[in-house]
Amino acid sequence: MSSIPNPLSLLHQFGFLQSTNWSLASCPPLTHKVALITGGAGGIGAEITRQLLLHDIGSVIVLARSQKRFESARAEIWGAELGARVRFVEVDLADLEAVEKVGRMLAQELERLDMLFLNAAAGLNSKYTVSPQGIESIFATNHLGHHHLTQFLLPLLAATPQTHNVTSTRIIVTSSSLHTLSRGIDFSTLTEASGSEGAYAGVQRYARAKLANILFTRALAGRVPPNVFANVYFPGNVPTSAMDAWKGVVGPLGGMVGAVFRRVGQTLEDGAATAVFLAVAEKVEQGAYRGEYWVPVANLEATSKVAMDEELAERLWVWSEEMGQRVKGVKGVSVPVPVGLIREDGAAGYVHLAHPTCLTPAPM
Repeated sequence: MSSIPNPLSLLHQFGFLQSTNWSLASCPPLTHKVALITGGAGGIGAEITRQLLLHDIGSVIVLARSQKRFESARAEIWGAELGARVRFVEVDLADLEAVEKVGRMLAQELERLDMLFLNAAAGLNSKYTVSPQGIESIFATNHLGHHHLTQFLLPLLAATPQTHNVTSTRIIVTSSSLHTLSRGIDFSTLTEASGSEGAYAGVQRYARAKLANILFTRALAGRVPPNVFANVYFPGNVPTSAMDAWKGVVGPLGGMVGAVFRRVGQTLEDGAATAVFLAVAEKVEQGAYRGEYWVPVANLEATSKVAMDEELAERLWVWSEEMGQRVKGVKGVSVPVPVGLIREDGAAGYVHLAHPTCLTPAPM
């Protein structure tokens, strides 16, 4: 078999060639269902929220840093009527203590959770910064905060089909074609007090975090019960305000990125469509799609070879778990878990989250 990449496949992978396998018009009514989305107050996240509301979802919980931005989205994107079904919860995903507090609160308050969109992302940044726990900031926001949040919400996702008569719940993780620029994860560099700065280093840090999104999803897909489907997707080259970050990385030429993608990229609707597909389409269950990577619109696609490295995915999971366990106050946290949900042997059909301090195993 030739090792030369198929040019058409590369165009699909990077969002320059799009085929549509599903339409937002195919979204069924979502009455009574509950979704949670990180970074849902702007860009693609706000559009995903809008589409869920347009299809009559019961409620959407938006986790974001800025309430001001959230209120702008309510007024300008969703409108007062649709926006009445959206709840704002403030959290900085880079801060694991804040994530723990919110995750524990939501796990106790919510009666159901049908969809979890792990969408928030720190963009490209040529400056090197660290989180409150000393983790490189882009990695802390884009991956580690989501990993930690999932530990608290997964029992609810697993229980919802049993308690609310639905066939499955979904976890949808946002990644990027730029994951292909990362050659791996050097865990020793994630906790450096200072690191390289500049355009190249900034792009590499972003690519590394997006690689982690895919590895996390694949490790998660092997740990969840059969009624939870976890998949990861690339929304495409959508010219949102996030593309302004390229100006800070490559200077004035960065302004051309948004201009180019306004001509050849995806629309906001296209960017949101694959996420909504993964959240609602029966095809996901029928095809037993777990831990797969998707590109616009609703197309299965290959990833880089390193993103398929199962050993690296497991190392990332263990490292992320250890970082979460270091957070002050995590020990002793007890999140209700449905009876029979967790088994120590990790047998098929049971959740086995290597995060015992957050989840108390139910009696067998």
